[in-house]
Amino acid sequence: MSTWMFDSLLVTSLLMAAILLVRRPVAKIFGAGVAYALWLIPAARLLMPSVAGEVAPVGESSQAVRDAVRESILAGVYTGEPVAAVASAPSINFAALAISVWLGGAVLFFIVQMIRYASMRDDLLADAEELAIIDGVRVVASDQVAGPLAFGLFKRFIAVPQNFTKAYSPAERELAIAHEMAHHKSGDLYANLAAFLVLCLMWFNPLAWVSWSAFRFDQEAACDARVLSGKCAEDRVIYGQALARTAFDGVPTFATALNSPKTIIERLRRLTMKDASAKRRSIGKLGILTAAAIILPLTATIVPEVQAQDAPSVLVPEIGVPEKPVLPAIPPEPAVPAKPPEIVTISLADGTDSKQNRTVVKRISRDGKVYVFRTDTKLSEDQIEKMIDDAQASRESADDAMVAANEARSEADAARGEADVMRKHATAARGHAEAMRVHAMAMAANYIPQIDIKEISKNCRAGQPVTTNVEGFDGSNKSRIKIVMCGKGQARVARIEAINGLREARSEIAAESEMPEGVRKDVIRKLDKEIRKLEAETDKAG
Repeated sequence: MSTWMFDSLLVTSLLMAAILLVRRPVAKIFGAGVAYALWLIPAARLLMPSVAGEVAPVGESSQAVRDAVRESILAGVYTGEPVAAVASAPSINFAALAISVWLGGAVLFFIVQMIRYASMRDDLLADAEELAIIDGVRVVASDQVAGPLAFGLFKRFIAVPQNFTKAYSPAERELAIAHEMAHHKSGDLYANLAAFLVLCLMWFNPLAWVSWSAFRFDQEAACDARVLSGKCAEDRVIYGQALARTAFDGVPTFATALNSPKTIIERLRRLTMKDASAKRRSIGKLGILTAAAIILPLTATIVPEVQAQDAPSVLVPEIGVPEKPVLPAIPPEPAVPAKPPEIVTISLADGTDSKQNRTVVKRISRDGKVYVFRTDTKLSEDQIEKMIDDAQASRESADDAMVAANEARSEADAARGEADVMRKHATAARGHAEAMRVHAMAMAANYIPQIDIKEISKNCRAGQPVTTNVEGFDGSNKSRIKIVMCGKGQARVARIEAINGLREARSEIAAESEMPEGVRKDVIRKLDKEIRKLEAETDKAG
């Protein structure tokens, strides 16, 4: 990496210096466009990868190094110094340090220029007034520029000063816009970006900065030649006037301006030069291609491939230095003890142990289990097999019963969980019911009816109500019951019955302990008011 970097930067710098020497004669003979194309050669060289060379085996090429290390180790042993002192000496990797500084400076320079360009673009477009759109390029007027300016890679713009239509004649405006459009159409803005990346990689090289300025000038001169190709002398004069009128500094890196005060004299001088013929321009372009085809391979960085080979150890066995480190032995993993077999005891003895009735113990291994028989009688093989089968069946039944018990326990737990949930729902429902009951009681206080009992004496049947009208039980806060009776006596009886009914309701409300105190008092107050009114009407009617 370091070899390629140093070689590429050195050769690119030499190529830049050569182009600085020949660019003006080339422009005079072959035209400004050919001089502008010369800058492709150093850019291509800088970005060209290295070329692999002959194979260099490691064993042979590093023999001298191994001999030097061997001598150092031997010297350390004989002088009494520790052998490890030679290998542990600190060192600084200057190549890695240089690459870090180089790339860090390139990245920093790129970021600063990008921020400058973004700030310029935002300030320019903030108060810009759009004048026209030409082939997808937006022409805007802004007081941030003193002359026409082309910028933007993906969203393309041409900025002109606010007084562009007043300060420039129609012919000057046409040529100035044509110059900026030529920059967009020929890809000069993309060429600026590529050249700027080369400048970032060579930020420390003064020759690169001089070449950057010369490149920008050749770019503008080539654009002038494209615009004026085939134009008459009068158009050249008008174009020269536009150049002189629009000179301004401070052009951002990723933009192209019609003119710069530093280059105005040289560019005006070139306008008076006779255009190179098409044949000369073709010869010049062919010469550039030929030069690139010759120069680039000749200056390519050749990096030899390295092939590793077995080499003798640097350490010296004969003086007691071990060739290989001795690693401690790894203790074996402890053996996992085998699981003891399951023992099943089958007892058929009555518990006594006498000469006439002696207990016999017999062990039989079967299917990883040990069956122990305690019996005081002799058992046949069939009996033993049957007992083993019965024991296995009993054990399986016990296992099934345990599984069933576990399942029943799980179902019981689930049932208890559901019961708890239902209990919570029931509690919540009781709470809602209680709230609804209290709310109903509170609403009842608003529905104590006003009772009006009237009487008539003509055209009616004695003892029968003439009309009955009930109002307010549709949800309104005022309720009214109106009854018209036939005869004063019947009306008096109706009032007395209504008074008795209201008094019974008052007694029940007064005894209601679950009704809120405020609601109960309000209901009793309204009932008392209605009772007093009916009593007064009864006394008045006699």
